[in-house]
Amino acid sequence: MTLLDRAPSGWDDRITFPILSDGFAAAARGMGYRPRFVEDERDRALVLLRSVPLPGAERWTLRAKVYVDRGHPRFLRDLFAGLTRHGVAHVKVNDERHGLPDTELWYWPGVKPAPHHVFLVDTRGRSDEDLRNAMQDPVPRNLRKAERAKVVVDEITTEDQLRAFLALMGETSDRMRSRRVAAVFPDDFFVRAFRHMVPRRQALFVLAHVDGVPLAGQMYLVARHRLTYYHGASTRARELTPMHGPSAAFWHAIRLARDRGCASFDFGGANPTTDPDDRHFSITEFKRKWGGRHVLVPSADVVLSPIKVAFQDRCLKPLWDRAHPLYLRLFGQAA
Repeated sequence: MTLLDRAPSGWDDRITFPILSDGFAAAARGMGYRPRFVEDERDRALVLLRSVPLPGAERWTLRAKVYVDRGHPRFLRDLFAGLTRHGVAHVKVNDERHGLPDTELWYWPGVKPAPHHVFLVDTRGRSDEDLRNAMQDPVPRNLRKAERAKVVVDEITTEDQLRAFLALMGETSDRMRSRRVAAVFPDDFFVRAFRHMVPRRQALFVLAHVDGVPLAGQMYLVARHRLTYYHGASTRARELTPMHGPSAAFWHAIRLARDRGCASFDFGGANPTTDPDDRHFSITEFKRKWGGRHVLVPSADVVLSPIKVAFQDRCLKPLWDRAHPLYLRLFGQAA
């Protein structure tokens, strides 16, 4: 099984979800990944490789994130064998945005189940009134506040709008780092996604604003039957938060999904917790009140080299939260 540096001809026409696209591969380079493409008559996958590219370090730090299209079992076995020969220690297979079709993989040796949950809002054939009636307070109340504040939500189509989005991302990333949350995306990821995916209608960005003052921005993945929330940012300026820019942006995106013929709007990850002390509770509760269905999305963690993974977990993981921004500055562009 060959890992190709470039997407085969017609690749984007054959994939079922845009997270496997050539455009997303280009965006992932902005996070320090090295994209590879794998395809045969059974299935196809986008493989994102990442390591510390220093002499002697790469063979001990190489990991992969894999987005497999349909999850064909024999294709996956051959892919894991190929990645093992390549020196990969650990593989994450799919995630909450594009899950596996079933849980068969969970029962293989060396595989740890990675269940995710998302909220799906059914949009097809539903009027604004239908969608609002399914919501719980405070969502309808917050939407009315946004309307009274004259919040406007637009699709981002220009570089100036993108810069406003990135400024909001900078504010949000600072808050995430202060809470020691590692999932901070560099600007280069969003710039590449905007330039490579938006023209191909694989992604879209929205910006909520009042009189030109940005309140919230969001990125979505666009598939034929589903619009999927990928990432978002918002201001925390005291005079602006009462305008509820993020809620206005979500409401715009839900109706956009319906108007474009998507069967569902995907709110993204939401852990199934009802414990107010759980750090995920506030996000889950916010998404729950929009009236969607809580759905299990299977993915998996695969250990290909237990010795290397043990080294990575003990020596590298404790430093990763602090080292991640430095890694991106040193190696992101090189990828």
